[in-house]
Amino acid sequence: MWKLSSLIWLGCALSLALFGFSQGPVMAQTCVENCGSGQIQFTPGDHISVEVVNLSPVIVAAEQVPLRGPITLPPGTSTTLGFGWGTTPNLSMFIWSLSDQPIRYQLGRLDDTTLLLEVVAAPSEPSDRSIWIKNDGRVMVR
Repeated sequence: MWKLSSLIWLGCALSLALFGFSQGPVMAQTCVENCGSGQIQFTPGDHISVEVVNLSPVIVAAEQVPLRGPITLPPGTSTTLGFGWGTTPNLSMFIWSLSDQPIRYQLGRLDDTTLLLEVVAAPSEPSDRSIWIKNDGRVMVR
């Protein structure tokens, strides 16, 4: 039988081996290319821009309610939308296909204050419909 003191020493040795020699915590990196919903985060309060690029074969419309009415983007075109007040309050944009074809968004980050939003054709419904930039800086697709 093991003595209690032997078990304590064994526990200490295992703890040191498992935790004492490990590297520090890994810091999360900011996603910059082919990012999913929730993977990009801006600094709250920063003035940001959104570069919308239509890579789909259909005409799409982009709208930032209630400040900006729909802007149409034919295939292969792009536009930059600036939001001078930053991420407070939450920002939302709606993007849809004018021919009712399903679309998806591919997200990226061009620099510290620019979101890249590429609109691509989707094989089936449901389509992505909106982008939300929360007041905590997170970018969410709905």
